[in-house]
Amino acid sequence: MKSSDYLDAMGITRWVKAELKAEISTVLVSPRRLTEIDSPIISKVLEMLGYDRKHIRFATSAVPHSKVIWDMRGKQVHSDDNILMSAPINEIESNPEAKKLLWRNMQPFIVKKDFE
Repeated sequence: MKSSDYLDAMGITRWVKAELKAEISTVLVSPRRLTEIDSPIISKVLEMLGYDRKHIRFATSAVPHSKVIWDMRGKQVHSDDNILMSAPINEIESNPEAKKLLWRNMQPFIVKKDFE
């Protein structure tokens, strides 16, 4: 007899480690750009930063205690150094300078990801 058979006979249930839920991260977009979140640029940036798009929430403002990873509302306010800042997606797609600035802003986040 296996030891699990003895435990079953005595009515003892075994402990099972709970699966960890993946953390949902937030990308902030302007309200007019919520329809443009399927851009291949967004998917590529998230991939390069190490995020699975299935675990991303797109919102127009941050929810308390949410992990904001990218703010692409185009606001030029000084923010947390842990948040990627960029122009809105329509500007990134149409303006080469906005795309270059996004790439430069991504560099510290890519380097940080490589060391984790």
